[in-house]
Amino acid sequence: MNGWEIIASFVFGLLVNEMTDVSPWAARKLVRWAAYRWTIDPDIAAGYAEEWTAIIDERPGKLLKLMTALRFSTGAAGRALPRVFVSVRHATTQWLARHTTVPEKVWNEALPFFVAAIVSTFGFGYASGSVHGRASAILVVIALVVQIGLAILIVRPAFRYRRENRGLFRR
Repeated sequence: MNGWEIIASFVFGLLVNEMTDVSPWAARKLVRWAAYRWTIDPDIAAGYAEEWTAIIDERPGKLLKLMTALRFSTGAAGRALPRVFVSVRHATTQWLARHTTVPEKVWNEALPFFVAAIVSTFGFGYASGSVHGRASAILVVIALVVQIGLAILIVRPAFRYRRENRGLFRR
């Protein structure tokens, strides 16, 4: 065993010791974060935080506390994710409706398809790992943007006509 191995084992031993000492504190912070992501109501979230902190404090060992808190936070993130998607989608459709002549209702229906097409295009292009895959993915995205632009230009007069003559699609 040379000098570097002795120093590395000493440093890693200190790091593991410190991490296990920090685990209960991190577990309490994670449980509090998870409780406020679990529900929208702050009073109910405070109740969950107290109950879950009591559960964490009852667990034996330091790493088991952290693992239990990670499970709570995983469940809370899963429950909060749909709310995040809905709010991002709503903000995006409002922005697109304000900055284009296409009504918000159309953007609200079409946006998931556009996002899925772009994500799948980049996913398949980069998954191949080749320059050709990346270049084709970029070309497909450019073609998709051009296609969306053409569709907006074609559909715009129809929506303008409906909005002006029948009062539909009011913003």
